Amino acid sequence: MARTREIVHLVASLLVLTIAFTYPSLSPERMIIVAFGVGTGFLLHELAHKFTALRYGYAADYEASPVGLLLAIGLSIITRGAFVFAAPGAVMIRGRRVAYSPFEYQWDSFQSAKEFAYISVSGAVVNLILAVSFFTASFFVSPSGLAHAVLRTAAFINVFLAGFNMIPFGPLDGAKVWRYKPMLWAMIGIPAIVLFLILFVGG
Repeated sequence: MARTREIVHLVASLLVLTIAFTYPSLSPERMIIVAFGVGTGFLLHELAHKFTALRYGYAADYEASPVGLLLAIGLSIITRGAFVFAAPGAVMIRGRRVAYSPFEYQWDSFQSAKEFAYISVSGAVVNLILAVSFFTASFFVSPSGLAHAVLRTAAFINVFLAGFNMIPFGPLDGAKVWRYKPMLWAMIGIPAIVLFLILFVGG
């Protein structure tokens, strides 16, 4: 049941983000192109959080946020696609199974600052790697072909997600990483900003 619920939340968020990044050009072709970028960017971003948390021994599940979903759609419509609120939900960390005695286990919700930071930064790291990979691959296909549009769009969405999530304010991942170690933030945040500007200016 929990796994089914998580899948439903992921699919709902994927659909909302695809529409938000596509608007106002909601043609089937454009939506398919954008869906590839959102599918790689959003899904792998959240799975990176989840599996990093699992690696540290925590229970973790993705949950969509009704407010986040509404903001993603609403701001995209209001700005006619100029800005997307790319935080439709988050991976919720439930706690870690800790042995309190040879015969008893309990769930401990404590996270060290290092664990919290590395769980938070993992999503942006995946996005940045994907963005660089897609951007580089786009130079090996025809600039006028469908593959080029798919790769450049996927690169843009991934670097947008990396940059947006690394904003060092509020509940975003960047704030958690910055509080732990500004240098770690700079290692991911600055390259994300630079690549975003390259893609944005270069079209």
